[in-house]
Amino acid sequence: MKRILALLLAVLLIAGLAACGGGTQAPAATPAPPAGGEAGETPAPPAAPAEREVIQFWNNAGDDVSNPLYQQLIDEFNASQDRFYVEYTGIAFADFANRLTMAVATDTMPDVTILGFSSMIIYQEMGALIDLRDKFFAWENHGEISPVLVDTSMELARGPLLGVPFAYNQEVSWYYTPFFAEHNISPPATQSEFLAMAEEFADPANDRYFFSLRAVRPYDNLVGWLFTYADGAGFGGSYFDENNVSVINRPEFVAAMDAYASLFWNGWVSGDSVNANFGEMVAEFGGGTSVYIMHNSSSVGQHRNNLGEGNFGVKQALMNEHGRFFTSGLQPNIYSIMNTRGQDGDYTGAWELIKFLSSADAVGRVADTLGRVPVNQVAFDAPWAAQNEVLQLCLEIINNPNFIQIQNPYWLPDFQHWVNDIMTAGFQAVLLRDRTSQDVLDEWASLLTAWQAEWLGNQ
Repeated sequence: MKRILALLLAVLLIAGLAACGGGTQAPAATPAPPAGGEAGETPAPPAAPAEREVIQFWNNAGDDVSNPLYQQLIDEFNASQDRFYVEYTGIAFADFANRLTMAVATDTMPDVTILGFSSMIIYQEMGALIDLRDKFFAWENHGEISPVLVDTSMELARGPLLGVPFAYNQEVSWYYTPFFAEHNISPPATQSEFLAMAEEFADPANDRYFFSLRAVRPYDNLVGWLFTYADGAGFGGSYFDENNVSVINRPEFVAAMDAYASLFWNGWVSGDSVNANFGEMVAEFGGGTSVYIMHNSSSVGQHRNNLGEGNFGVKQALMNEHGRFFTSGLQPNIYSIMNTRGQDGDYTGAWELIKFLSSADAVGRVADTLGRVPVNQVAFDAPWAAQNEVLQLCLEIINNPNFIQIQNPYWLPDFQHWVNDIMTAGFQAVLLRDRTSQDVLDEWASLLTAWQAEWLGNQ
């Protein structure tokens, strides 16, 4: 486990050191979103040519920014050869886990999908992923992909390579620049400054607030706040003490949870926050209900669409009184092949697609458009990297000595269930005063400790 955590942290430094200016082609502009379809979903693809083998590709976070970008990449892949034809489906992030789990259960899986390190473990347990080690290490360009992240992926999976890493997100804060200019103030740097501004600028009578709180799948925002406020309770970014007992219910974390919930209790955020997921949070920010949110770098495209370039800014996460800040653990995105043809089946078309999407050009375009840090190290040589404000902030953060990476236990098969479901129910109960922070954190600590013990017992 310690080696896994060391690798996850080391890759951050590698990414920062690798960043430099260069002379490769800048990413192509993203086309306008396709017409039709609900938000986060893509319209039905055109029929595939009869002579081509059809490859199904699912995006785990489809929206009006990523869908047109990925559709453009898929169109280019389809035009580049005449053997395979990829059909693209973008699925809203909130719906993806249920959709893919149902597809696994009904044997209707896509050929290729996007996953994260934590969800990778879940689908490995289901036997739904293909080991890519032989294909990957035979690929002439495999050295472009961060070796540290490849090693980390195999460590987490205990041997197999279940996907090719391509990018990761960094937790940041976003703010509406005209508001701060109008009031001649700077965005808050510390949690105490943030709470003061949340109180000062809350205007419930006019449905205007400083901050938009997310209570549905609050994980990254919430744990970043808890660990920063508690200063890790003296355990750095670890969820566990030296005896593998979770520390998340220590008094420092209880005080942190109360402080965060007080935003709702005091009416400093909208009453709708208790049911707000990513979409509702971003809609409040983009529609003028709030002027500050906490979310990772990947939401930059939503802010461009909603507010327009120049009307929003990005800052590092809030610091505590000691000048330190903690953010949720690194979770690279990966391109995975699903077990649709048996472990020894022919996945040539799926692998050709992954190689195309993992190229420096494709990864660079995804990172530039979607606000992510590329894992293909050649992508840093493109001009966009030096000019991209979000990327440069991400690289500053990972090299900041006051930044502490929270050590997410991605190795626990039940961890994603906690993130997706258990945390939402517990946090909403605290906001509604149905349960106390201590009660909820005790439950979480008990679960994490039990899962950790089970995982260690299987080593």
